[in-house]
Amino acid sequence: MNTSCFEDLFGIEDDDEYYSDDDSSHSNASYEFTYQCPGGYGSPFTVTIPAGSTQCQNAYEYFAKVYGCNDYDNFNEANCKMCYDCGIQDYCTVCE
Repeated sequence: MNTSCFEDLFGIEDDDEYYSDDDSSHSNASYEFTYQCPGGYGSPFTVTIPAGSTQCQNAYEYFAKVYGCNDYDNFNEANCKMCYDCGIQDYCTVCE
């Protein structure tokens, strides 16, 4: 499974257990997150942010914006946030 793909995280694969951050005793509910790319290009986009800690959900929001808007200068930073803030090891290779 290629977990660095935007589609894998936000709707193509429906595997909520894969994206959980079990280490947190406090978990927020999932929610819809809407963002628009810089420069006003295109319509706003909405993705579902999965349940998890606030820190992890913030990482998902950042990842959605970076990959959804093709902000390639920040791909590695977005991956590292998913690694460190959500504990998804597949993203850690660019962080070491």
